[in-house]
Amino acid sequence: MIRRLGFDMALAVLYLSWSGNHTWPGILVGLALGFIVVSVYDLGTAHPNHGRRALRMLRFGVYFLAILIRSNLQIAREIMTPGFSQTPRILRYPVDDLDDFQTTVLANCITLTPGTLVVDVSDDGRWLYVHCMYALDRSEAIAGLRRLDERLRREVFSW
Repeated sequence: MIRRLGFDMALAVLYLSWSGNHTWPGILVGLALGFIVVSVYDLGTAHPNHGRRALRMLRFGVYFLAILIRSNLQIAREIMTPGFSQTPRILRYPVDDLDDFQTTVLANCITLTPGTLVVDVSDDGRWLYVHCMYALDRSEAIAGLRRLDERLRREVFSW
C-alpha cells in the first residue's frame, strides 16, 4: 500500500511539473490522475484493493472528524458554562493484539481527541492508560475507545 501511495504521489508531482499548474485544483487533478493510473495498474495484481482502501481511509477520516467536532463542542460547553461537569478517570485499555505501529496510531487518535489523553503504555505493550475527562461510567468510556479501535482496525489496518 505504501508503495502504491508513493507511486501515486510521484505521478502527481510529475503531472505538476509538466503542467506548470501549481494551484490546489492542479494538485487535486494530479492526485486524481495518479490514483486512476495506480488503480488501473492494481487491476492486474492478485488482490486489487487500492481504490477500496482509499475509500475506507476516507470514511475513517470522516468518522474521526465527527468525533473531533463532537468532543470539541463538549469541551467548549464545559468552558462556557459555570461549574464543572467533568468526571475524570484513568482507564486501562487492552492493545495486546496490535503491533507497535498500530498501537502508536491508535494512541495518537485517542490523544488528538479533546478530552482524552494516552498517559502511558505498559512495559509489555499490552495496555494503554488513557485519561478521560468525561468518563462517568467506566464501561461506556471503554466502549467509546473500543468503537474507535474497531473502526481503525477495519478501515485503516485491514487489507
